Amino acid sequence: MGQQLSVKAAATIAQRVDETVGGALGPETLLATAPDQLRAAGLSRQKISYLQSLAEAVISGDLPIETLPELADEEVEAAITAVRGFGRWSAHMYMMFALGRPDIWPSGDLAVRVGFGRIMGWKDRPDEKRVIDEGGPFSPYRSALALLCWQFYSEAPL
Repeated sequence: MGQQLSVKAAATIAQRVDETVGGALGPETLLATAPDQLRAAGLSRQKISYLQSLAEAVISGDLPIETLPELADEEVEAAITAVRGFGRWSAHMYMMFALGRPDIWPSGDLAVRVGFGRIMGWKDRPDEKRVIDEGGPFSPYRSALALLCWQFYSEAPL
């Protein structure tokens, strides 16, 4: 729900969606809720479609939510990106924040690229390839580096 939204807006929408489904947000309740109700809670048609795809994948077992923590990073990424509407960014965010993986490098994230460029003292915004290449030496702690990059992107004091 939070992709391409501010943290505050995403939290507000998530709270409204949770209230809309009766406080029990899950695959079954999401699929049982009319799209118009989800739209009224603040979700776009496209996000509703993607959330429905996610719910269906969880229910069918195509996305084995319970066993994802046991899988290697590459396997988790493959399972998540197999769901319509979910790409590498979604997989990386899940692995960092839900699974607590220490070496996830979301090099496709604009804020990570800009923040990393600031940390490194680069004048121009780096492309993803440069961020991948130059971020390699920070393994196995690139998740922590990504958090620092987001901090530098926001220009908030440390």
